[in-house]
Amino acid sequence: MAVNVQISSFQKRTKVSSTNIVGTKISALNSTLNVSSGINSLDNIMEGGLPLGSLCLIEEDLYGSYAKIMTKYFLAEGAVQKNHLLSASLNENPWDLLNNLPSPVTEPKETNPLIENKEELKIAWRYENLTLEDNNQRTGNAFDLSIPYVIPETQRSNIAVWCGESTNNLQEKKGTLKNPNCLSLLSTVEETIKKWELDSVNSSNLLRITISSFGSPFWQFDENQNSVSTDFTATLLLLKSIVRSANAVAVVTIPHQLLSQALVSRSRKLADVVIQLKSLREDPHLRDLMDVHGILEMKKIMNLTSLKPIQDGTTTYGFKATKRKFKIEKLHLPPAVEDDKSAADNSSSMGCSSGSSKSNLDF
Repeated sequence: MAVNVQISSFQKRTKVSSTNIVGTKISALNSTLNVSSGINSLDNIMEGGLPLGSLCLIEEDLYGSYAKIMTKYFLAEGAVQKNHLLSASLNENPWDLLNNLPSPVTEPKETNPLIENKEELKIAWRYENLTLEDNNQRTGNAFDLSIPYVIPETQRSNIAVWCGESTNNLQEKKGTLKNPNCLSLLSTVEETIKKWELDSVNSSNLLRITISSFGSPFWQFDENQNSVSTDFTATLLLLKSIVRSANAVAVVTIPHQLLSQALVSRSRKLADVVIQLKSLREDPHLRDLMDVHGILEMKKIMNLTSLKPIQDGTTTYGFKATKRKFKIEKLHLPPAVEDDKSAADNSSSMGCSSGSSKSNLDF
């Protein structure tokens, strides 16, 4: 006797298995793996952090002090997450930067004032224990700049530095690039990725790369403007391709005041994320903003899973750099009281002068 068996197309939904990479988090907006920049307020602006395999370009402030703080946060987050680190610099010893990273701290949870009184939440009982941090889905840690972080000796094997030393077989790899420092840097990045097998599909860790003051006079670029443009942009393009093909994120700071505007424009097109810093000491028009220490402009935020950028145009924020913390917040412009007064004075003077002036059409 034949039995009719009906097979349903229903399948129980299971959790999709994905490679668990240390220090990453899947974005709820575009399903990309994001890496925290170390600054939680900056991660919220970038909607989760830097995408894995991206190139971030930071245009330094006048003295480069605030860009250096952001680099420290990025490396400190990687040290806490036990990621591989590569610090490259010609302006200073990279170990001086690594030995002065901020220390992780535990911030007290900030409760929502709207849900502070539990007696008023008889309807929304499920939100009683909700905090402000739960809404933002925090990706990184909190750090204290006044306390230096001591990197454990067992973790120092995961750190690599580059300060301009030459590598082997540079002459064989010499092609479009003429600057030996750029050749040495790219060779070091490739060797570091192969050493820790970060270009493998089964790799469970990532590499955080920082290049400080790229394009400064210490890099000894040729005086010929065409040569500088070729080496500078080609290095960024090759670095971007290396980072794309491995579990890595690169943060490059450039002294844009020393570079031509055309070169800076090309660099912005090559990078995935572009951040410009401007301190209040640079522009006298910004000295009225006494509640912040500088201006942060998001020039570009690239969405790697779409052709459309996440953010079009420029968004301006203010940042505060205290002894313990670096925080980015929305910029609140002060009221232009003096401008209103001057406009009123000008209008009144024009009104008085118009009555006394003589004209050919005087009736």
